[in-house]
Amino acid sequence: MTEAPGAGETEGARTRGSIARRMLVTAAVWSVVVLVAAGLSLQTIYRAETDRQLDVSINDTMRTLANAVDSTDSGEPKIDDTKLPKDERFGLELQGRYWAYLIVDARNHIVFVNKSPSFADTGPEATPEMIAAARARPGVTAHLDAPGPNEQLRIGLQAVQLPYRSLPIILYVGVDRTMANEATGRFALTLVIALGVLALGLVVGIVVLIRYGLRPLHEVEDKLHDVRGGRRDTLDGEYPRELLPLVKEINTLINHNRKVVDRARTHVGNLAHALKTPLAVLMNESRGGDRMSETVRRQTEAMTSNVNHYLKRAQAAAQAEVLGARTEIKEPIEGISRMLERLHRDKNLTVDVDADPSAVFRGEKGDLDELVGNLLDNAAKWCKSRVKVKVTRSDDGIEIIVDDDGPGLLAEHRAKALERGKRLDESEPGTGLGLSIVTELADIYGGQLHLEDSPMGGLRARLNLPAAPL
Repeated sequence: MTEAPGAGETEGARTRGSIARRMLVTAAVWSVVVLVAAGLSLQTIYRAETDRQLDVSINDTMRTLANAVDSTDSGEPKIDDTKLPKDERFGLELQGRYWAYLIVDARNHIVFVNKSPSFADTGPEATPEMIAAARARPGVTAHLDAPGPNEQLRIGLQAVQLPYRSLPIILYVGVDRTMANEATGRFALTLVIALGVLALGLVVGIVVLIRYGLRPLHEVEDKLHDVRGGRRDTLDGEYPRELLPLVKEINTLINHNRKVVDRARTHVGNLAHALKTPLAVLMNESRGGDRMSETVRRQTEAMTSNVNHYLKRAQAAAQAEVLGARTEIKEPIEGISRMLERLHRDKNLTVDVDADPSAVFRGEKGDLDELVGNLLDNAAKWCKSRVKVKVTRSDDGIEIIVDDDGPGLLAEHRAKALERGKRLDESEPGTGLGLSIVTELADIYGGQLHLEDSPMGGLRARLNLPAAPL
């Protein structure tokens, strides 16, 4: 069911996502970016620290190797075995600790190697590029990763210029970095788990923060719902500083709406009183028996009918804009039904009413009486002896069904019956405005009237109206 103008969203307003979802997604994405960056940074720092510790060990061994080497008068390298590193792992094959003296040519190719027993049958792997990097900075150790005999090594290369030699000698120290790599991997796994738990905690905290932060907005929404449902006059209570201007503007708008509606009612009432006397005078003057008097009488009646119709429509339109209007349906329908049973006792009229107590009309009582009264009056006129009224409430609103056991109405005549002033049978008294008034009033409130075949054999009128919140 379409809501009446002013009863739902403003025509220019459109839904554009959710503030809570937008805040949650933005905060979650930013948190993930920060946590990933932090995780990568911490892992890089940890790996750099493990490399630094390996480099410290390499530098200690490098100083020992430099102290153990000298040259003869002819420029040949001379190694003092008593000064070589004492770590027993250098003497055991493939135990993860290696040293070597590399004699290289001008093109940085290795021509001779004096190495530790830990190399066994293998030799140090040092490319010309690695040697060139060491020769570019004599006396400074170049650290890098390189393959070892059967593991990945952290190595150090240092070019040492000996007396009586034109080409430097290259000192080589290698340390197994397998344990360092495993420690880095364990740290990375622990870091992922810790950051995952932290991310989950952040998301939960963000959700709680958003719900807590948006709670005042939900309170405003609930209180506006109460104002619309007639359970509250304005938005009262305490609000955060940021929402207070909005609440004041809404209360001002509500009060302005009431004042505008009151002025409209006053103007409509004044117009009714202003027209009542001239029309009454015209009716009195038309009581003569001549043709002119008869013409004046008919035109005056038509004017009175039109004035009443448009005054009622103006009043209904103003009432439909009133915030908080609500009317119980069951009692008015039962009252109208009892009155019609007395009026039509000549045909032993029986009106059965089955109304849901939770059905509450979102509108003025006078308009509900007009709507239901016209439908029941029309059914009472045309029925044989029975009229049945059923009122139900759903999520979409209220449905009022009026069935009678009369002759019914052909489908091709139903649209005409809803037109203002159209009477399909002149034998019954009336102006032909009843169903048209129902149609126009229902349309003002965003409702609809449909005419259908009744299971009782006559006509069924199905009226849909907006429901007031419970």
